[in-house]
Amino acid sequence: MILVGLDNPLAQAALQEVADLHAFFEAWLSGKAENTNAVFSRVESTLGEEFTMVSPSGQRLQRPDVIGWLWGTHGARASQGSFHIAIAEPEILLLRPPLVLLGYVEEQTMGNVVTRRQSTALFEVSIEGGQRVRWLALHETWIGPNP
Repeated sequence: MILVGLDNPLAQAALQEVADLHAFFEAWLSGKAENTNAVFSRVESTLGEEFTMVSPSGQRLQRPDVIGWLWGTHGARASQGSFHIAIAEPEILLLRPPLVLLGYVEEQTMGNVVTRRQSTALFEVSIEGGQRVRWLALHETWIGPNP
């Protein structure tokens, strides 16, 4: 399948941000990332002030809720064996500069347990004068049985 728009620089920047932030989440949740304000600032600097999220269970969260929750999850997956996050099936749903609406599947593997969620994320992307990608909204829905 050819995905329209994935070769656009704004789309590429949004896709790279998804990969990079989930690599951070994997390191943070597994306890491999250092538990410091400086390291965690990676999250705070990329979530827009107006960021909202709908969790897979349907809970609506604002930016302060998400940041507070994430801060408290450092090392939360460390005792569950190996932990890995993979991003698959990226799809540009809308490309209207500077906005990019991206769909993707997030797969988390914790030991022998695999969970999947369909994610739709809205980004504001600027590539002139230095690349900046801000998450504006995220909606996640469980795929398959709920954990």
